[in-house]
Amino acid sequence: MYSQFIKELIDLPDVLIQKVRKEGDRWIFELSLPEQCPLCPVCLKRTIKMTGKKKQWMHGYAQRIGIFWIELPVERRRCSTCGMTFSTSYPEISPPSVATDAFQQWVAQSCIGTSIQAVARMLKLPYTTVERWFYTHAPSFLSNDIQPKAVCVDEFAFRKGHDYAVAIMDAETGEGYAIEAGKNEEAIRRALAHVSRSVQYVVSDLAPAMKKAIQGGCPEATHVVDYFHVIQLFTDALDRCRKYVDKGSRKHGNVRYVCRLLSTCPEKLTEEERQIVREWCNESDDLKSVYQSLQHFRYVSKSKDEQQAKRRLESWIHRYSFCPCSVVRAIAKALVKRTEEIVSCILSPYSNGKMEGTNNKIKLIKRRGYGYRNIQRFALRVRLETTNIL
Repeated sequence: MYSQFIKELIDLPDVLIQKVRKEGDRWIFELSLPEQCPLCPVCLKRTIKMTGKKKQWMHGYAQRIGIFWIELPVERRRCSTCGMTFSTSYPEISPPSVATDAFQQWVAQSCIGTSIQAVARMLKLPYTTVERWFYTHAPSFLSNDIQPKAVCVDEFAFRKGHDYAVAIMDAETGEGYAIEAGKNEEAIRRALAHVSRSVQYVVSDLAPAMKKAIQGGCPEATHVVDYFHVIQLFTDALDRCRKYVDKGSRKHGNVRYVCRLLSTCPEKLTEEERQIVREWCNESDDLKSVYQSLQHFRYVSKSKDEQQAKRRLESWIHRYSFCPCSVVRAIAKALVKRTEEIVSCILSPYSNGKMEGTNNKIKLIKRRGYGYRNIQRFALRVRLETTNIL
């Protein structure tokens, strides 16, 4: 039973376990292979053993004993036909390396979800060694077959106000696909090029560069604007009007409480809360116009089919395009430019919610790494953190 446990721990079916010994803090498993005569790599003839020695490699990690090593014989052999000399090697073990490929892959996988520094400290290995193993083996954990049906596009800041980047992710699974530096139309097109072959829906915010890039990079895909960003046009306008009313009059209690009441659907409010909303609307015609336009748009967003959505949206635009309130006119102007995208937003089940959550994760990765100088490595990290690998 003891030997069976060791064999499962080593996980090398072709080797024979000779014995286990401890040298200082290092546990070493002495292994050997059945006797055989390696052939010459040049002429494939029989070879003669010249010298032999034993070499050790890191192969695994156990909680109580730490890193354990394996020891295998390495022979120097010579071909009796062509005179070629070479050293014997083993599959999945690189002769110059201090660890087997299996151990390097395990270390690289351990770095997913935590920092390289934390793994290096746990294993008591040099940071540069763990870093090299991670960036060597991590790309093999990701699939190259990228064929999403729907994707989300959004921008985030490397350094707020200075450096920005565009991220693409799957709208259904949340898996990140690409990150490109910049936030202009060209950067968005470069990011969309990774998924342009199969994508059918592209979800984004209301940025003008997004619309142009999606039309140019994915002309066959349906552009869907995020519902939250559309509603945000109204809620931001309500907040500005509230501040203007609040500026020249008495304070109206808790500001956050009032903001919540103004942005919440009337059906979800109590009668007392509705009365507070009426009082605020009576104090400002502009605030009342924005509030009514928001409730009307929510009615539009409940449309069940394309024909109904277009009819209701046209009615909304016709009513508020010439509203006395300049804020409502500005919102109507923004929606007129994106009529098709708004209809797709109403009918489509997709949103940018996953992308906004991923943006928070990206910020955590960025802080954990104290910033990234190499955007390719940063993109690799984001893909690994958003992909279900383990």
